Amino acid sequence: MRPGFRLLANAADITDMIAERLSSLTMTDEAGFESDTISIILDDGEADNPIALPPTGAELELFLGYDGEAKRMGLFIVDEIEMSGGSAVPSTMAISGRAAPFDKSKGGKVNLQTQKTRSWAADTTIGAMVAKIAGEHGMEGAASASLANVKLPHTDQSDESDMHLLVRIARRYDGIVKPAGGKLIMAKRGEARSVGGEELPEITIEPGGAALWSLNLAKREESGSVVAAWHVPKKAKRHTVTVGEGEPVTRIRRQFTNAEQARAAAQAEMDRRQRAKEKFSVTIEGNPDAAAEAPLITRGFRDGVNGEWIITRVTHSLDGSGGYVSQIECEKPGDVAGHNIAEDEE
Repeated sequence: MRPGFRLLANAADITDMIAERLSSLTMTDEAGFESDTISIILDDGEADNPIALPPTGAELELFLGYDGEAKRMGLFIVDEIEMSGGSAVPSTMAISGRAAPFDKSKGGKVNLQTQKTRSWAADTTIGAMVAKIAGEHGMEGAASASLANVKLPHTDQSDESDMHLLVRIARRYDGIVKPAGGKLIMAKRGEARSVGGEELPEITIEPGGAALWSLNLAKREESGSVVAAWHVPKKAKRHTVTVGEGEPVTRIRRQFTNAEQARAAAQAEMDRRQRAKEKFSVTIEGNPDAAAEAPLITRGFRDGVNGEWIITRVTHSLDGSGGYVSQIECEKPGDVAGHNIAEDEE
């Protein structure tokens, strides 16, 4: 199979022009709060035919694959261009972009970092908040099913950017949020599902397909239990919900306005504590299906390596000679099933 790519700039196909000068192309897909990134390094050594300067803010759409069939990897906004050269080194142009629209792009997507002051009414759902903010920035909102209907307490946004607000909410409910592919995405960590609810493709790796691998084990703390409280307005009673059992006990300081919010926050904190401190990394032949949050299965390795993992970061790299590799970083999924949940009144 012959690896290949397709690249569109503001919807125009520039694949052939880029391929002629390509030194390397790298795309990073990361779970969590970091935006996906793209980096393209081009040979700019032809003095009589220099590469035209692309505008910052241009939209780049990347596809990766084999034998002429390519999978869409994402939509990126060019945010930095660097040129270098000299008598002892070849001249190059480096083009970098992020899925986050830090500058206004030709597609109309604007800055998520601008600070705002406003309030969000109690019982606003995460899905509604994501949709409203996404629409204000010319993007499509996408919240996973497990988070979309979660009702939030009254939330103040005081001199705070939309991105900072969403990160704050996502952390409270053990989620991830990031702009990617023209969408503003919020999803639950480790679900191995796309925002649309479809299961992400499972990647299976055996020793023969691993050019390089490593395993890191760290001490894992006991999960214990997590306690969250809520208070019914106009009543003097305080209610608590406990997820898990035993020591250590973690108490969430924030007081919630109903049982649903308290239970969701306690479950999210337990999910964080449950995630194992085992990290696995592997370099394989390029696979465009390898994506952050997708499941990875290892077989035929030694004990401790074999099993199920969740991908946290993938770096897809192509070079000018046609080589394509994927560097994958993973963690063990937490055992989030079977928690004891107890409610009490004080």
